[in-house]
Amino acid sequence: MINLTIEEATFTVVDLETTGLNPKTSEIIEIAAIKVEGNVITERFHTLVKPSIGFIPEHITKLTGITNPLVIDKLKIEQVFPHFLEFTKNSIIIAHNAKFDISFLNEASFQLTGKLIQNPVICTLVLANRLFPDLKSKSLTNLAYHFNIPYHRKHRALADAEVTYELFKKFVDYLQNYKVNKVIDLIRLSNGKDLKLPSKRRRYV
Repeated sequence: MINLTIEEATFTVVDLETTGLNPKTSEIIEIAAIKVEGNVITERFHTLVKPSIGFIPEHITKLTGITNPLVIDKLKIEQVFPHFLEFTKNSIIIAHNAKFDISFLNEASFQLTGKLIQNPVICTLVLANRLFPDLKSKSLTNLAYHFNIPYHRKHRALADAEVTYELFKKFVDYLQNYKVNKVIDLIRLSNGKDLKLPSKRRRYV
């Protein structure tokens, strides 16, 4: 899988909304995933999730717009997660600040299956830091603004996943200039490993 070219690979762009920052004490309340095959979006997975505690903190509602009434009749994570695992099977996961999303996915996966997520992971936040260090902020909002990507529903999982995918395409296009076209190279960059890109990079707007 990781030795394929970017065009040959299957990616799943993932974003979550949660009740807090700690996967041990907080819960997933929204999952979105976009499957990309041959550089084409082929399928989307999106659902709100009812937290087991049955309560979304007020500051999370203010940030995301997700209220307790919105999730009251939704499935819980143990009912949703098997479908998510099937959707992401045999694909490379892409996420912005992937460390956060994977920590919650790993917690859910371990609790429900006894195993951690096995997918290779590419983090667009790390890629942004590696490729565009001069940008003051690498937040999804700032990057979307910098690259002229429309972004209308901030802090909602599907909209965030859509913007993350558009960023990923920009980064892949940028890296084509340096003959980077293998999944393994993207993973190495995302893991902080140096591909010895030229130090003087062209400006990308």
